Amino acid sequence: MTAEVTTWIDASGSATVLDVDLDASGRFAPDPAFISNGVPGAPGERLRLVRHVPHDFTLRVVVSGANEPAVRTSLRALVGAMDPTRGDGIIRVQSPLGDVREIVCRYVGGLGLEEKAGNTGPQVQFADVKFRAYDPYWRDPSDIVTPPYVVGVTPTFFPIFPIRLTASEIAVDTSITNGGDTEAWPVWQITGPGSSIVLRNLTTGKILRFTSLVLGAGEFVTIDTRPEAVTQVVKSDGTQIFSDLTATSSLWSLAVGLNAIRLEMAGALAGSSSLTLSYRQKYLAP
Repeated sequence: MTAEVTTWIDASGSATVLDVDLDASGRFAPDPAFISNGVPGAPGERLRLVRHVPHDFTLRVVVSGANEPAVRTSLRALVGAMDPTRGDGIIRVQSPLGDVREIVCRYVGGLGLEEKAGNTGPQVQFADVKFRAYDPYWRDPSDIVTPPYVVGVTPTFFPIFPIRLTASEIAVDTSITNGGDTEAWPVWQITGPGSSIVLRNLTTGKILRFTSLVLGAGEFVTIDTRPEAVTQVVKSDGTQIFSDLTATSSLWSLAVGLNAIRLEMAGALAGSSSLTLSYRQKYLAP
């Protein structure tokens, strides 16, 4: 069994290993919200939607040192590192299983401290530090990235397979497994030449179709479906082309489990046109 390790990563990327006491609360499953409506003349209500709300949790952090000045120095550093006005931070946990998950969050309270008997001393200070994650899910610490899939070259990597090719189009039948507990939002890069581009999730029925986009050799389009993305559909020259998507298109996610994906692109060139995918799996618990 691996000892659990908890690390705070601040907005600048600096890491601080936290000494976390067993007295923690709320860090596992986020709370659900049940949205319902009353039905005139009928008892009770009808459930419309269940969703997870922002995830609030508390960690009891132990700050210790050889003497009182050392404890004070560590406390000052911790307060500065967790200042929420600096931006989002990350709580990263290496679990007893040996894997690593993290959650994007901000400090919301607790470092005012309770300086009283039992909570403080010349060599130790306890702080019940509260965090809020507006995206309520834990995630992998890094993206799953497929190597570039090049048209006309037999892929040797998992999970992109199998393929169908003709001289004028590419039809890629892709099986991608999202092993998380909730949907994952991928970033796609499609490199030309090619046109009449359609990206389908055959499992969910969602599509993403361009109306007039034509990619020359070496040109590419990046499709960032992540909800927090500032720019979501951008050509390699920096042009934002979200408006080139059809009205029935959606920046779809990967459902939990197996997703059957298809890319269609006319005029693809063997050895030049390619597809790359990256995504992070998300989880309900660390």
